[in-house]
Amino acid sequence: MKKRILTTLTLLISSLTFACSCDEINPIIEYYSSEYVFEGKIISKVYAKDSLTYKVTFDISKHYKNGDFPKKLEFDVTAESKYTGEWTSCDWNAKKNQNWLVYAYKYNGNLTFSGICSNSKVTDHRTIGLREQKILDNGNSFKLENYIYQFEHGFNYTKPISDIDSILKTGKIKDYERPFTWLKLFIDENGNLNSVTTHIGYQLKTDTIFNLPTEFKIKLRKPLTEFEEDAIELLKKIQNGK
Repeated sequence: MKKRILTTLTLLISSLTFACSCDEINPIIEYYSSEYVFEGKIISKVYAKDSLTYKVTFDISKHYKNGDFPKKLEFDVTAESKYTGEWTSCDWNAKKNQNWLVYAYKYNGNLTFSGICSNSKVTDHRTIGLREQKILDNGNSFKLENYIYQFEHGFNYTKPISDIDSILKTGKIKDYERPFTWLKLFIDENGNLNSVTTHIGYQLKTDTIFNLPTEFKIKLRKPLTEFEEDAIELLKKIQNGK
């Protein structure tokens, strides 16, 4: 299914990434991408002969996502650092008799899950929040095409048809007093540029269940700088990402 995208265009983006510094993942995005979403208890944990991996078996008490509903699921997990000898801040482990909420997905053809950078979690001492529970209870009614996407970690990677440099070269170069801006580009499900405005010149209407935007409206602030006016006019000439 196609998605509508709200993207940010900036002159410069600079960031530092630290080990296991994870962006928050909207549960409905992980729900949509998952093969299974369930609550269950680990009834078995068995290490491989070399102790580098272990297999956990879940006894599933509740399935959330439509599909088949196995009573048990098994996952192969990388063993703890004391066995692998690789110590990182990304270490996590699953233990026998723990209760989990699991978002299980396919990776390299194999079913897996993660205790980091995911909404999968041990629920023995960390209950499912009311907002997430509402998403879980309504997840099967989610329609991808009904929403606008902009900051969804691991879900909204896009590749432009044209490099931004080639677009900017078509405009006239002036001696601007403030030659920088952030712009918001609203791209529809067919890849067409629908709207462009400043990064604070818009409003979003957000769904109350899935916490995703459903409507985009321009609400320009005044005055725009000369650079912003020229940049917006230049980008409005783009058709189908070209």
